Amino acid sequence: MTSAIELLRHVDLFQHLTEQQLEDLAAQTRELTFRKHAIMMTEGDAGESMYVIKSGSVKVYVSDDEGRELVLYQQGPGAAIGDISLLDDEPRSASVSTLEPSTALMIGKQAFLECLRASPEMAINIIRSLTQRLRDATEGSRSLALDNVYRRLADKLQELCVSSDEPDNDEAVTPRKYSHQELGNMIGASREMVGKVMAELVKGEYLEVRDGRIHLLRKLPRNW
Repeated sequence: MTSAIELLRHVDLFQHLTEQQLEDLAAQTRELTFRKHAIMMTEGDAGESMYVIKSGSVKVYVSDDEGRELVLYQQGPGAAIGDISLLDDEPRSASVSTLEPSTALMIGKQAFLECLRASPEMAINIIRSLTQRLRDATEGSRSLALDNVYRRLADKLQELCVSSDEPDNDEAVTPRKYSHQELGNMIGASREMVGKVMAELVKGEYLEVRDGRIHLLRKLPRNW
């Protein structure tokens, strides 16, 4: 249970809980293991539990009847997902699936609500979290409506890339492989269009793809 307490302690939603409250919450969690591409929750289903990611990573997305996806965001260790439907008793607003083998702590609705009643500070944290999600959604909508595919892709690549783990290398690189389809799902564009833009960026020596990972060689221009 100690590892569960430590994980919960570093989750923004629970950072104001007392040690006893953390222990009580941890005692009611259940650790689950998911294979790669496992569905953790489905848009439209009833929400009876939330999850805290312990290891691995997940994508949060919406889809239409034809199976087309729009990835809202990706989350890694320490992220809390699925809490919204515990608050409003409405169906899940998005689906979540794993991007790699992952583990998560499952927290039932009753345990979550008991913590909320016991800690006003937790309620404030939830408000802040929901506000940030609203801001992110507003920015995403603005980008989809006003930015062209190149600009959306450039912004997404710069968001995904992190400092290289290679010594004496100041390049930014994606932490894992991303297919053109995955990138397209994130920015609301077709796989073919992403491929065309990527090819132009490679030709212009702005980036390289090595072993499937994208390396940014220099800052991407704002417009193309």
